[in-house]
Amino acid sequence: MDLATLKKLILFYSRFTPSYSAIGYFARGLFIHRYSRVYAGQRWLVTGASGGIGEAIVREGIRGGAEVTAIARDPSKLQMLKQSLGSKAEKLTCLITDMATVRGVKGLTEQLAAEALEYDALFNNVGVLFNSLTITDEGKEATFVTNLLSHYHLTESMAAQGRLKRGAVVINMTSGGMYNSPLSIENLNVTNPETYAGKAAYAAHKRGQVALTGYWNDRFKDKAIDFYVMHPGWAKTAGVKSALPVFYKLQNLILRSPFQGAETGFWLLATRPETSDDLDYGVWFDHEIRPAHMFEATKAARCSIDELVAFLDRELAD
Repeated sequence: MDLATLKKLILFYSRFTPSYSAIGYFARGLFIHRYSRVYAGQRWLVTGASGGIGEAIVREGIRGGAEVTAIARDPSKLQMLKQSLGSKAEKLTCLITDMATVRGVKGLTEQLAAEALEYDALFNNVGVLFNSLTITDEGKEATFVTNLLSHYHLTESMAAQGRLKRGAVVINMTSGGMYNSPLSIENLNVTNPETYAGKAAYAAHKRGQVALTGYWNDRFKDKAIDFYVMHPGWAKTAGVKSALPVFYKLQNLILRSPFQGAETGFWLLATRPETSDDLDYGVWFDHEIRPAHMFEATKAARCSIDELVAFLDRELAD
């Protein structure tokens, strides 16, 4: 490691560790839950529900009395999750879906439409970062579909078809990675191994989530659905360990638990702060709205929201 890289790492960790790690969670007193955690009568839908932050969201909903539908692709993990709930397992419905394929997410929305249930909360949680290019059998880059395209289709379908109740909450789970990317379509669905960069693609997907949150607040305002985008901080999950092994090794002892990473989502659901249709309104983190940009270079969007939506619609139609 050269001196310049070492200095960059030192500056990065000294700036963000006190806030994004468990240190920040406890320093802000967030372990004292000053809001209702009773969800009886609610129905939640959670993607990426078989582990990490998604599993923590499922467990919190079940604990608080909600009926929860868990979406994941691994049936064995979902079964283990259900068995671990004991007498409360009846409150959990498991739907096996591969969110890395258009076929999978369209099949999911068709199933949800056929069941005709209405949901109080949708947690667009599933997310992956692959350092190596992975192309699905549909010819699309796997993380693009998982992180952005699947959630776009799921949210649009549920809101348009009435699967989200009037007054429902949608929570999009972003990442600090988005601070490294402007709004752009150039790093979405990159299938060329010579130009693919996993971290850049992930950042572009997560920036898209931020912009779509404002877009949906405008598009579905007549349905009185509140859309939020939140940052979980640095949480100890299997996905982080596999995608960022050096980071995980350095921060392991002070990473947040999955529950701590998800906790702002429960606060948003309970308190319902004001929403905005501003694409750069900000990101919720530890119960406060934070800037949508940290660096000047990302403030100038390289595409409009209409261009992003049109791109996603074309990818769904292919």
